Amino acid sequence: MVNHKHIIMLYDESEDCANAVDKAANLARLSGSSLTLFACDYSGSLTTSHPHSENARDAFLTRLKDSLDPLRDIARKYDIDVTTEAVWDKHSGEALMTYLEGNPADLVVKATHHQNVIQRTFFSQTDWELIRNCPVPLLLTKGTKWQTPMKITAAVDPVRTNDKPDFLDDHIIQCGTAMRDLTNANLHLLHVYDPTPLMIYLDQPAINSTEVGEEIRIQHAKALEELAEGKNIDKAFAHLQMGSPVQVIPDFLYENNTDMVIMGAASRSGIERWLLGHTAEKVLDRITVDILIAK
Repeated sequence: MVNHKHIIMLYDESEDCANAVDKAANLARLSGSSLTLFACDYSGSLTTSHPHSENARDAFLTRLKDSLDPLRDIARKYDIDVTTEAVWDKHSGEALMTYLEGNPADLVVKATHHQNVIQRTFFSQTDWELIRNCPVPLLLTKGTKWQTPMKITAAVDPVRTNDKPDFLDDHIIQCGTAMRDLTNANLHLLHVYDPTPLMIYLDQPAINSTEVGEEIRIQHAKALEELAEGKNIDKAFAHLQMGSPVQVIPDFLYENNTDMVIMGAASRSGIERWLLGHTAEKVLDRITVDILIAK
């Protein structure tokens, strides 16, 4: 996770980025990485062919870069190498991915926010673009502080439902163990299974649904135990929950005082785009803690 020793924090003027910078800088300090504060903006009034328009755009980007100074001051408290970058583009997500082509990084950090009143995280269009397309791990931070030690939960699916690639859990846990070792955190595994569709299908008088339900539970419990054992994770830190992932995962994270959840995104159908299923997107909408998307 620290091959390039470089972390990028994407600035979003609509978010309170101070906490995101603090977390990014802390991770940079722990991993011996440099930190780039990356900003992107655009003004339609400066796109004319006027002879002074190029100078005006340069001045515009200079002011944008200067606006990052307070955040740079926060990061410098961690005694790390901090640089700022400002680019001219309408779409910050696309601009960042273009920047990554010439400036490889191990992690992208961005602030987002959650409103407990209606139990929904408000992801911007840029957030969703990064969730689907960012080629490196993406950490979406909320306004909470990390506890000591941190509690990290990796959301896994060892039974591989919904045609999920069989390597994805390995990569999720790899990201989890790297983050655990970096921050001296506790790493938990969470597997949520929903037997409802199968139980509805098997709702026949001749079938003992209780026995079938127990067989399903045992199958999932065994798969989770084998996964944890294979990754040298204490079985006490491997949690099996039954129910709809949309409801159970966010509730588990909140009730267990989790600091960060790790979820996976995989490329499908051979296209060069990272996709999440509809269920996963609804889960993300309800999560109140920091989210690390493992690619």
